[in-house]
Amino acid sequence: MKRVTSILLFLAAFLQAWPQADHLDSLINDVLGVDKELMRLIDPPSSYCYVYSGINSDTRTFYAGREIGENMVSMNGSAYLLHSKGFYAGLSGMWYSQPIPGYSNTIVSAGLYKTLNKKKSLSFRASYNRYFYSNDTTSQVFSNSLGTGLTLKNSWIGSRLSVNFLFGEDFGFNFTPNIFSRITVVRFGNYNKLQVEPEISLFFGSEYTEYAMVENLSGQQSGSSETRIKEVYGLLNTQFYLPLCVYLGDFDIELGYSLNIPRSQDADISYPVTSFFSFSLGYLLPIN
Repeated sequence: MKRVTSILLFLAAFLQAWPQADHLDSLINDVLGVDKELMRLIDPPSSYCYVYSGINSDTRTFYAGREIGENMVSMNGSAYLLHSKGFYAGLSGMWYSQPIPGYSNTIVSAGLYKTLNKKKSLSFRASYNRYFYSNDTTSQVFSNSLGTGLTLKNSWIGSRLSVNFLFGEDFGFNFTPNIFSRITVVRFGNYNKLQVEPEISLFFGSEYTEYAMVENLSGQQSGSSETRIKEVYGLLNTQFYLPLCVYLGDFDIELGYSLNIPRSQDADISYPVTSFFSFSLGYLLPIN
């Protein structure tokens, strides 16, 4: 007889910090990408810098489709310095409403973004993130991450592959392929617009699967038991994200709805389908 219980690989503190890295990937792609609305800020071949600051709030908090807390509200603020040559550095901070409302951690990030072809439809990115937790008692098994990825897109649809390596006292990795689109609903003025940006992403990572083995030589329901743990990699979550985005000058406002379909590598364990709303406000300031 065996009893199987799946648990996540990552500790709760790191789970709460990780979604900010995914947001950063999207930010760099938008700001240093090849959108005509953003290219107006660059005057090739001269260099240009930007300061991007923003705030984001989620009505519930998840990692790999697994809810952290119960209806826990999360907020993060960020500020980045971005260079038109593709380099960037910045800070972001996380706040949570549970268990005791307060500031949780700070993420220091640096990286680069480069296009790989003349059409600028294929791009490469790499980043380093360092996590600082405000609670000294929090275990910091993973306090660093290295990320890399490729993006292939045209004017309205694209795909992205992100790979993240986590290290500190231990080592782990995950990767996320996704497909995204940008559909303009209405334009007003030269650069202002209302846009829908749907996205489908798959999250591959690892779980620890715990096996409680019962040895019974006589065939009866008794005997000595032994617990074994096995790390299993596979698909942990499928997410559908539907944001409505408004671009007004150098401001961007986004209201989004996310649907999670999580799964476990153990066929005997299932997670409920979940959803939540998010809101973000950002400002891009060009610096001469």
